Amino acid sequence: MSKEQNLKAVPYQDILDVRSELIKLRSWQKSLVYLDEFFDGKVTRNKKDMRMRYYSCQQLYQVFSGDFEEVLKESEEIVARMVQRGKVQ
Repeated sequence: MSKEQNLKAVPYQDILDVRSELIKLRSWQKSLVYLDEFFDGKVTRNKKDMRMRYYSCQQLYQVFSGDFEEVLKESEEIVARMVQRGKVQ
């Protein structure tokens, strides 16, 4: 008995869109290392240094959080489009 497997047609543009979203997420990698170094607790800092770094980390996190939500929403829309596509016979 042979089993047929219907595959969904995924347009190349959708693949490029997903790749673009992954590139956006990858662009945050180096910036997030800064946050990791700040919050790892391995280095003891004085209060003045902590205030300065805390403010910059706060700003960095707010920008990242907004961008991450946007990328997540766009990625979910792309995946939803791919799921709705018809199957290739």
